[in-house]
Amino acid sequence: MSRLKIVGLILIALAVVMLFFGAAMFSYSGSPLNPIISDLGECSFILWLPTLIVGIILLAMKSKSKPLPPMV
Repeated sequence: MSRLKIVGLILIALAVVMLFFGAAMFSYSGSPLNPIISDLGECSFILWLPTLIVGIILLAMKSKSKPLPPMV
C-alpha cells in the first residue's frame, strides 16, 4: 500500500473522530468547560468535512508507476 493511501486512511479516520468529538462538544450541557476544549470542539465540528474530502482525494490518487515497455 502506498504512502498516499495510508495517509488518506488516517485522514478519513481523523475526520470521523473529529465529527464525533465536535458533535459531543456541541451537545454538551454540563458545567462550563475549559475555553480551549470548547474552541477545539468548534474547530473540529467545522473542519471535519474538509479533512474527510482531502482523505478521500488522497485515497483515490494513483501512485505514479513506470510505464510498461511495449510488447513486440
